[in-house]
Amino acid sequence: MAGHDVLTAAPMPLAAPLDAPLDPSSDDARRWLADELTSGRYQSQPGLLDRLREWLQQLLESGPSGELPSVVLPIAIGLVLAAVAAVLAVVLRREVGRTGPGDRSGELDVPDVPADTLRRQARDALAAGDWDTAVLDGLRAVARRAVERVVLDDAPGRTAHEVAVALTAPFPDEQPALLAAADAFDAVRYGDRRATEEQARELLGLDDRLGTAGPRRAPAVVETVG
Repeated sequence: MAGHDVLTAAPMPLAAPLDAPLDPSSDDARRWLADELTSGRYQSQPGLLDRLREWLQQLLESGPSGELPSVVLPIAIGLVLAAVAAVLAVVLRREVGRTGPGDRSGELDVPDVPADTLRRQARDALAAGDWDTAVLDGLRAVARRAVERVVLDDAPGRTAHEVAVALTAPFPDEQPALLAAADAFDAVRYGDRRATEEQARELLGLDDRLGTAGPRRAPAVVETVG
């Protein structure tokens, strides 16, 4: 309103003694700053683990005194231990299940279905733009077709790279494509990577070529009678 001065708030200075001089010395200013920083406003709060430890300690101390029923203490401790165990289990399962693309420990896990079924699933995934599924089912179709043609024995637990290496002997010209297909499979299945359309199409093209190519057989050993 006209005729009245407008009041503005000034910044609040650090708390200082009421009898402090208007022009403090350097020692006075450092002392005031130290007093301010050591006040309760700047003290760090206890973390979650510290609070949990304090809570458990209070339970342990209050149990024998009769403040809590005797059945509450073991139940509370059991619930805490179960929660910690569940968190650890989730973390460990995630770390153990996640392997890098260079890891060879992940199985190919081929389902017990015909190769044509796996190939059809891979083709459908490719048409739908699901490159990951196209790569996974595509290499599984390659492995299943090799078993059906008796080019590869049906040994359980093989990894993608073990299958690729085993097929390089009957199909030596396809060695680079087989190893690249195994790399793509491991990257998607165990390395948390995403496949590309190019990888999916190359793998299905590999399946086409292997399906029509004649495998190179090892020469038979002829025994001669002396």
